[in-house]
Amino acid sequence: MGSLAVPLVLWGRDAPTHDISCVLLTRDVKTLVTGSRDGQICIWDFDPPKLKMVPRVLLVGHTAPVLSLAQGSGSSSYKQTIVSAAENGEFCTWDLRDGRCLELVTSHNVHSSITPYNMQCGGRKDDQKSLVRLFCTGNYPEIQVYDAVTLQMLCTLVSRLQPDWISAIHVLRPAKRTDEVVLGVTQSGWVKVWTVSEKDVVSGSAIREHESKKIQASNACCLVCCSYNQRTVLLVTPTDWQIYDAGDFTQLAVYNINTPAGGDGVIGQCSRYSGGSFLTNETVIIWGDCGSGYIFKLLPNCVVGTKEFHKKQTAGENPVLIGICSPPTSTTLNTPPAWQFQTIPVHSGAEKLLVRGDCDGSVVLWRIMDLQQQQMKQLLAVTPVQPLKTKVTLHTSLHQEWAKVNPPPVGLLEHVLSQEGGSGEAGRVCATLFLGNQGRVACGREDGSILLLPATEAIMLHLLHTQHQQTDVAQSMILRGHHRRVTCLLYPHGESGGRYPPNQLVSGGADFAVVVWDLCTGVQQQRFVLQAGPVLQLMITPHTCSVRVQQCIVSLAADHSVALISLKEMRVVLLAAHHLCPITMVKWRPLHDFLMVATSDGSLHVWQMDTGHLDRVVTGVVAEEMLAACDELCGGSGGGAAGGLGAGGEGAQGGLANPAIHLLRGLRHRNIAAIRHAAQRGIQQVLGEQNNEQDIHDSCKMRCCPLMIQPLRTHSADPQSHVLFIDIEALIVQLLSDEYASMSPRALEEAELTNSSHYHRINLLTHPASPEAAKKIA
Repeated sequence: MGSLAVPLVLWGRDAPTHDISCVLLTRDVKTLVTGSRDGQICIWDFDPPKLKMVPRVLLVGHTAPVLSLAQGSGSSSYKQTIVSAAENGEFCTWDLRDGRCLELVTSHNVHSSITPYNMQCGGRKDDQKSLVRLFCTGNYPEIQVYDAVTLQMLCTLVSRLQPDWISAIHVLRPAKRTDEVVLGVTQSGWVKVWTVSEKDVVSGSAIREHESKKIQASNACCLVCCSYNQRTVLLVTPTDWQIYDAGDFTQLAVYNINTPAGGDGVIGQCSRYSGGSFLTNETVIIWGDCGSGYIFKLLPNCVVGTKEFHKKQTAGENPVLIGICSPPTSTTLNTPPAWQFQTIPVHSGAEKLLVRGDCDGSVVLWRIMDLQQQQMKQLLAVTPVQPLKTKVTLHTSLHQEWAKVNPPPVGLLEHVLSQEGGSGEAGRVCATLFLGNQGRVACGREDGSILLLPATEAIMLHLLHTQHQQTDVAQSMILRGHHRRVTCLLYPHGESGGRYPPNQLVSGGADFAVVVWDLCTGVQQQRFVLQAGPVLQLMITPHTCSVRVQQCIVSLAADHSVALISLKEMRVVLLAAHHLCPITMVKWRPLHDFLMVATSDGSLHVWQMDTGHLDRVVTGVVAEEMLAACDELCGGSGGGAAGGLGAGGEGAQGGLANPAIHLLRGLRHRNIAAIRHAAQRGIQQVLGEQNNEQDIHDSCKMRCCPLMIQPLRTHSADPQSHVLFIDIEALIVQLLSDEYASMSPRALEEAELTNSSHYHRINLLTHPASPEAAKKIA
């Protein structure tokens, strides 16, 4: 059973950077979700009557920019969920209430757009149920349909004629029909129509299009069918927007981005359209990268029910610009904003909301009002037509909401920064490492200094109110040796206590240096400048290596090199350079004394650690097999990417390999002795785990530190925030251990803690940490 860890975030005075890439306003208009180009997702609580929007939760899980967001639950569902897709193929489902990640799927297909749709299933109309299906498009020539709960792909909509990437789709159910119609347009300008039902989706077979037609529209970014008549279709491309008849896809109107708009000509500022939607039966709204929304009055031949409907567009006659959603500021946006238009049913009819998310983390909302017939006639009577300006209804950002918090959010080093005269750029935290064995935290900063301070005392200053809070300032130690910012920290004793001394701390910096510190005196023991680039990461070596390599650390630098440094001899053992591409993975073969470095171009460099020369360079299938062999040798717990090394070793040393692997090898080679040996080892492991499970659980809780500090950074330009993980079970065990250590034998007897069952459990809790208490109990 897993332990309960309570997270607590110390954000600091500055709001995190939130470069918005996509926005989602839920159907109940109570929640706004924004995805960022840094991989984070922010959930905002929205109160429409008060026009108040407050950020509530920051979801950290994606490792790439978020491309699309969709609501994964129906309007009547108890559990409100959202679905997000990232640039690296990550596909996640999140719970809106507590921010938990419910499902995670990673695929080779990158979903750039997700369209949720409630599909009806069931025989009779009274027995029909609504199931949310996700229609996904991206850089692949099909439409993939997923289950919103399990993220399992159900079926695909493929092209029979001219297959190409699908750039935009729209799903609808026409009147008097029992199945859904999917409209899609490819990047080359082919419109395709699929007719699907829930039975077809569940079957899992590929569904081919029923109709297709070539139109003059390439790289479409939006396809919307009019919900008021289901007869007209709006198609938006980066250079124009067009109106089509949904029956035969005849072009009814086209408006080029370079067309003179009349009036003050403000539409000329837009360099690229990015989307649009129908406001009414005869008006549309188009938005672009400039940050403004434009409302157009359609021509009579585009309005269903008029005599001119379906006639060709007259030369020189264009839709009329009648309204503009003005941006709050005239500041030029560095990246294109994210947009969403949503119609909300209300008692008086419908409310139309246009939402925009910007690169600086701000959210802009317009409430668009429909023009009456009399107002429309008065507006069109003036030549040229002067567009009406729709002012911003709501404008907020993370920085504005951060400034409203009283008292302001605190950081881990708030008291240190206040003593230094404010949080300047030089004092910005760049790297953080928690030293659990010593109860201290090391913070590397922008100016190259490393700050060592007691973690518990520093946290108490900000979170607890005491009588001596103003005077009890945690005493810190400052290590100065780097000339530029500190990029990474490593405490080898905390990773593997038996091989490294407890008083050594290793740091890497942007000045290409690796420095070894003495934590007791704060003195610099050794400084290495080996690599021609900033040090990216420091790691320890596996415990199955030779004795000489066991006391080394590994340094990865931006010049694509790997350095092996001995902390005992204080010298360089190996400098593996000459890699042409960035390093993606480092693994080991200890028995052969090999260091294996994989790079982003798919090649694998095999270095001999003893002699320091390059043994070979392999690529392709051979490289993959050699990396997989390393995983087998270390029992499946092997190497990682630049984020961690494999604690690998040969299966013959200590029996670390999984017995199942030896069993499969014995079956493959028909080796009866190997099969018998693997079966015996597997049985012994199972019996050992059953007998020692409770003892291991209790003793591990005693050795586990109740507090863990993890750095958190949403953007490379932000100072580090910190997440405190408080292990409640380990904290209770430590408190009980301290209490038993201070009790006399009489007190233990009065508390009835001397019987065999209590004695066994107390001995497990107190013996590793407090031998004196164990003597008292005995």
